[in-house]
Amino acid sequence: MNVGEKLLGKRIVKVRPPRGDMQLVRLESVASFTCSRCAGEKTARLVAVRGDTLLCNGCYGRLGASAVEGSGPATASISTSAGPDRESSPVRTEDLTQVVVEELDSGLPHSVVNTGLTVEWKFHVRAEHLLHGTCPVPTEMAVRAAPQEPLDLKFLRGRHRIGILDQQKGIKLRTEGDWPLLTGLTWQPFVLPGTRVSARWDTWRELRLAYTPLDRPVVFGGTVVRYAYEPKIMTRELAAFDARVDRVEELVLIALRELGYLDKEGRALLPRQALLRNTSERAQSERPPVKKIEGAIDRLLSRGLLTWEEGGVNRAGMLHYPARRGDTPVPLLCYTPTLREAEREELRDDEGASYSMSAHRVAGHLMRIGHLGKEASPEARAAYREDHKRAGLAGPHELPRGFTYVREHERGV
Repeated sequence: MNVGEKLLGKRIVKVRPPRGDMQLVRLESVASFTCSRCAGEKTARLVAVRGDTLLCNGCYGRLGASAVEGSGPATASISTSAGPDRESSPVRTEDLTQVVVEELDSGLPHSVVNTGLTVEWKFHVRAEHLLHGTCPVPTEMAVRAAPQEPLDLKFLRGRHRIGILDQQKGIKLRTEGDWPLLTGLTWQPFVLPGTRVSARWDTWRELRLAYTPLDRPVVFGGTVVRYAYEPKIMTRELAAFDARVDRVEELVLIALRELGYLDKEGRALLPRQALLRNTSERAQSERPPVKKIEGAIDRLLSRGLLTWEEGGVNRAGMLHYPARRGDTPVPLLCYTPTLREAEREELRDDEGASYSMSAHRVAGHLMRIGHLGKEASPEARAAYREDHKRAGLAGPHELPRGFTYVREHERGV
C-alpha cells in the first residue's frame, strides 16, 4: 500500500513499514470495517492490511508482538535520547521514530439505549461535525426514522435537559456513507471540539441534544470551556494560541499534540526521535534543520512547556503511558495542557447573570482540519499572520499546515 491509494473508499495518508505480512496504514478519515481476526465491527483511521484481509489496530499489535516473541531477540537496539539525568539505554523495538499510537474516540455514538419509544446516546463533538454541520446518530435511530421527513431539533442545557438554548427545524437524516448523520445543523458558537453531548430521540417526534455545564468554567489551553468535555479531543483538535513560542517551537508543540499518545488528562507524549521526525515532515514550507528542532525542544523543556515522563513500547511498537507489563521503558516528551478555573474578567459575567448564559471571551486558537481534507481560507491565514505578529512571536508568521485559525472573539449563549 502507498500514500495516495484508496482503502475502504478513503485516501491513505500515511503508511507504516511492513511487519511480516502486515502493514498498518492511516486513512484520511474514519472508515468502518470488520476485523478478520477478532470479528469486531471497527470504525477507525488506522487499518492493518494482511493480504486480502483487514485487521484492527489492536489485533495488529497483538500479532506483531507474538511474531517478535517467537523470533527471539529483537533485531534492532536503539539508544534513546533521554533527559539530562537519564542514561541512554538500548530499546528492544524496531524504530522509535515509528511508534504506533492508539486512535482517539471517533466521535461516533456510544452508550446507546433503545427502549422502543425512545433512542438515547452520547457522543463527543469533533471538528468535522462543527465544519460540516453534522451530528452522528446510532443505527437504532437510522433504521426507524424516515430520511425524507425533516426533524425538529432542540439544544438543551443541563443534566436534566432543562433550559432551551436553541431550536432548529428542517434537520435531515443522511443514511448513505460510513455512518448515519444528521445534516443541516448550526452548532452554537460555544461548542468546541471535545464537547460532550447527550442525545434523545422520541420516536417520530423531536430530537434533543443536551450539554452538561461545568460547575465552574475552566480555561483549557487558553480557551474558556463551560460545558463537560473530553480532554483528549481538545488537545488533539483545539491547539490554543496562548503560548509565546517561536515558529519552530510552535511546530514542535503542534506535532506533539496532533500525533502523540494521549492520556485521560489530555497530556500528549512521544519519544524524542518520533517528535523530531514528525516535526520535520509536517513543516508546511521550508523544513527547519534537525538542529533547530532539537534546540526548540530544549528551550521548551527549559521553560517547562515540555517535561520528561517515562512510558513504554511493546514489541509491536505500540506506545503506552504509563508503561505496561512487558514493555520496554522509554523516556517520553510530554505536553500538558494548561488547566485552571476561569477568572471573572475572562467570563465577563453581568452582575447576577448565570455564567452559562452570558458573553465571554474565547482566545484565538488553531483547529485541526487537515485530516478532513480541508484547507484554511485566505482570511484565516491573514488573521493568523496578523495576530502572530501582534503577539510579538518570532519566526515566520504562516499558519501551520493542516490547521485553520479562529480569532479571539466574544461568545454569548
